[in-house]
Amino acid sequence: MESNLTTPAIVIFTIGDCADAWNDVLLGIEEEGIPFVILQSQSSDVIHNAWLAACQSPLLVGIGCSREKLVVHYKNLPTSAPLFTLTYQQDSHARRSIGNNAARLVKGIPFRECRS
Repeated sequence: MESNLTTPAIVIFTIGDCADAWNDVLLGIEEEGIPFVILQSQSSDVIHNAWLAACQSPLLVGIGCSREKLVVHYKNLPTSAPLFTLTYQQDSHARRSIGNNAARLVKGIPFRECRS
């Protein structure tokens, strides 16, 4: 699947209205200076949504999320092997670090340590 977006951005596919639940992740991406776009998905498979988002992103990085789970994926990884998986129970520092690391994947710089 090739990208149909023209603006360089991390694509985020949400299941339902869950973007507010992951605000710390969005702040982490923003801190690194990488744009993102949030789109609704009809599928309930968070991992597959993340991979599809990566395929549609000109930056090759995508995120899929539901209220309970968030997954960061890279286009060149197998569909079933996401880079990061996060549950909502993890603390705000871990959520923000995942956002930082999604953006750092785009930049090609080392990841931040994720502690929860």
